[in-house]
Amino acid sequence: MRPKTQFIREIQIKLEPAQVWAKLADFGNICHGHPAVKKSYVTSGQKSGVGATRHCDFTMMGASAEERVVEWTEGQSITIEVYELRKMPGIDQLRLQLSIQPSNSGSMLRGTMTYTMKNAFFELFNLLMMKKMNAELLDGIMAGHKKYMETGEIVNENTPLDLRQVLKVA
Repeated sequence: MRPKTQFIREIQIKLEPAQVWAKLADFGNICHGHPAVKKSYVTSGQKSGVGATRHCDFTMMGASAEERVVEWTEGQSITIEVYELRKMPGIDQLRLQLSIQPSNSGSMLRGTMTYTMKNAFFELFNLLMMKKMNAELLDGIMAGHKKYMETGEIVNENTPLDLRQVLKVA
C-alpha cells in the first residue's frame, strides 16, 4: 500500500449549517466555490447522494476529473472520490471530505484531502513539490467556499481570497 498524504483545514463561515449544506449539496456546481475548477456539471441521473457523479475542468494544464460521491450524511458531510484524472500525472487515488459543524458565529467547514501517488517516483515528486501545491489548493478551496457561500460571488482562479482565515489542522 502506498503512503497517504493528508491535509485537514477548517474555516469559519458566517451562515447557519443548513445554509452551508445547501451549497455543498449542490454537487454539480463545485466550480462556484473552487478557484481551480473552471467548469463542473453532474454526469449521472442522480444529482446528489452516494453514487452521484460529476465532471470537472480545472484551470491548470487542461486537466479534468471524473468524481463520485462515496459518502453522504445529509446536512453534515460529503466525501468525493476522484476516479479518473486527465493531464494530472502521478496521483493514484484522491478523496476530499467536506463537513460542517455548528459554531458560535455560524458554521465551521472542515476539508480533509487524502491522496496516494502512483509509484515511488511520484512519491518523491510529492515530497519535493506536490505536497505544498496540494496544501495550497485545499487552502484555496476552503477560502473560495467561504467567499462564495457568504457573498454569493462565484470564485475563479483570479478571485482574491483571504487565505489567512484558513486554519491548518493537519
